[in-house]
Amino acid sequence: MPGSVPVSPESAPVSRFSRIETELSALRGLPFKHAVPSSTQSRADFRAWVHAELGRELPPAKNQGLSHAYADLGLVPQGFDLTTTLEEALTTQVAAYYDPSSKAFRVVDGLRGEDVDEMIVAHELTHALDDQHFDLERFDGGENNRLGLSEDERTARQFVTEGEATLMMLAWRSASGVGAGKQLGPLGVAGVRMAVAMLGAADPLELLAAARRGRSVAELSLQERGELDEMTRLPPLVSMPLIEPYFKGAALVSEVWGRGGWGAVGDLYRHPPASTEQILHAHEKFFDRRDPPILVSLPAARLGLAEPPMATDVLGELGMRAYFKTWDFPTAEVAAAGWGGDRFWVWKRDGKFLVLWATRWDSENDAKRFLAAYLDTLEPRFPAVRIERAGPDTWRLLRPEGDLLHIERRARDVDIIVGARLEEIADLRAVLLAVERRAAAD
Repeated sequence: MPGSVPVSPESAPVSRFSRIETELSALRGLPFKHAVPSSTQSRADFRAWVHAELGRELPPAKNQGLSHAYADLGLVPQGFDLTTTLEEALTTQVAAYYDPSSKAFRVVDGLRGEDVDEMIVAHELTHALDDQHFDLERFDGGENNRLGLSEDERTARQFVTEGEATLMMLAWRSASGVGAGKQLGPLGVAGVRMAVAMLGAADPLELLAAARRGRSVAELSLQERGELDEMTRLPPLVSMPLIEPYFKGAALVSEVWGRGGWGAVGDLYRHPPASTEQILHAHEKFFDRRDPPILVSLPAARLGLAEPPMATDVLGELGMRAYFKTWDFPTAEVAAAGWGGDRFWVWKRDGKFLVLWATRWDSENDAKRFLAAYLDTLEPRFPAVRIERAGPDTWRLLRPEGDLLHIERRARDVDIIVGARLEEIADLRAVLLAVERRAAAD
């Protein structure tokens, strides 16, 4: 890659990286199949790489559709641009990273290899080790997401990869010995479990400092602290998937490790969690009995709209929590609990956007609780607008944009229409009634 400078094999950093590879392999019980290439990269070249990756992931039409859908659903401000926000968040936070596409470890910002904190090296080289055995690019959906994973599925898988790398980073720090003699005794195991528990109680800034810089907040420069602090101010839709996989993922992987050792952790890559709901309620919805998500789809033959959607995706339970946290709802976790499945679609028509959002809940009471909480958020979202009842379980309001937001509950389903004209509501309700909601294979 332009801008990447290979580190000489004879240099001290490579020797240090090789030692850490050996130690991780000893702790994990997996061999590195080959040494991991390493290089340095300027912040500008790293930004260019992130920009290119996001361009492939979010081509302009999809980025525009998702950005408007998230705004119309109340997850981000109007005028929000997803690609720009992600690029800024990613390029200002990373000191080093592993790239599964090129199979290389890179040190960012012109740092020399010996300047990178060894905790970060251990974290990123764990990704490299997993990639050599479990193919992380395919695990994330493959090139251009050819597996067709929803964003919620991909986020659930990120809890596995970042969770294991965080757990291994902590295990490496707690272990005794060097090289192939590195081992984790009973006290080390206890230390790792304590560290994982403490992560759950840490504030977001401390979590980011540990995960991205390998240090505590007190050890950061003013510039580094400012960069991380900016990330905590991002919309929850963006910040939560970038932060929570580290500590909630570490808790999940630690539990799997405690139950079945590293072999069971390897099984997570063969049988990964299917939703963020399974992560957030691991004991009752992942360990004891896997609760498969409801797959929500809109049959093309019943669409009733001339053009295919610009974008479609699944918010998942983590996305639902992000919505309620955006509006400072006091019990966001409770309001989002009972999620069964969802999907939204967005179209652009005559320069305006139409969003349909179909949800299914585990029970009618869960649907009622979500609906009540959602209605409570409409007042801060639209402070000068009156919410009107349009039926037994139907509400609507006229948005400042001059179109309608329509909400309707039918038993376990809550459906939302954003951006429609009054005369279109009946036809769009019929479209949502045609939505298929079926349980995924366990």
